Amino acid sequence: MNKLGINLWNWVPGLGEACLGLPAKVASMGFTAIELPMTVPDPGAALEQEIRSTGLAVSLCAALGAGRDLSSFDAEVRRSTLQYLTQCLQTGERLGATVLAGPLYAGGGKRHALPPDERSREWELAVTGLQELARRARECGMTLALEPLCRYRTSVVNTVDQALRMIDDIGSPNVGLHYDTFHACLEEADLLSSLSRALQAGKVLHFHACANNRGAPGQGLVPWNDVLRLLQEEHYRGHITMETFAPGGLDASWVHVHPEPDEVARSGLAFLRSFFEQHPPVA
Repeated sequence: MNKLGINLWNWVPGLGEACLGLPAKVASMGFTAIELPMTVPDPGAALEQEIRSTGLAVSLCAALGAGRDLSSFDAEVRRSTLQYLTQCLQTGERLGATVLAGPLYAGGGKRHALPPDERSREWELAVTGLQELARRARECGMTLALEPLCRYRTSVVNTVDQALRMIDDIGSPNVGLHYDTFHACLEEADLLSSLSRALQAGKVLHFHACANNRGAPGQGLVPWNDVLRLLQEEHYRGHITMETFAPGGLDASWVHVHPEPDEVARSGLAFLRSFFEQHPPVA
């Protein structure tokens, strides 16, 4: 069975002292993986030690808000972003993580229409920056998974097809795609078709299982059984990670649409485990 994980964003707005105790909780709930929201690149020694003690598999999700942008026309912004992402990779290496995921090309908060020449320049800056980051990731024994984000978060990469084109332009074997069902619900004409294309290209390195309203897997409008069967049929072996948000967090709702964080975690994990118990992996 795939490692079943959850991002600590389910409980906290970012890395810090409030995360202490959460890895132990994640393990006690029955998850087999944990994802760190890299709002800062260094979780601190105490949290790292707790994570190691749980035996959970680890993934990292980059937090690329305003001011963190590999495609920026400002060279200093690109330099500082590369430094931040490199520090994330070093954290991942210490924790035995294999993937740094997220919108590594530019991140959220960047939404603009550009003339064709400037859009081409923006794209090339992202590609060049990610080629260097991929080299550094290889040194850390890690892969990079690029996440398309919806139109409300970025204008750089919104769809699977755009992400696959960027991955092809980067041309590094340790760069692939991070598929997130929440963003796909907003941007893909056909969710299952887009996931199928990415899987058949052999490029899906990370998967976020999120309802269309940021709820847990099993909730919302996503055709969950079809999605999970497709992952099985195409022999996806990476983590299946819940990315839900505590009140006040990055993508939390302004209205109370979800249960408390512990219940969100338990219900999503119960759904995933039930599916895989009823549908053994395809031979």
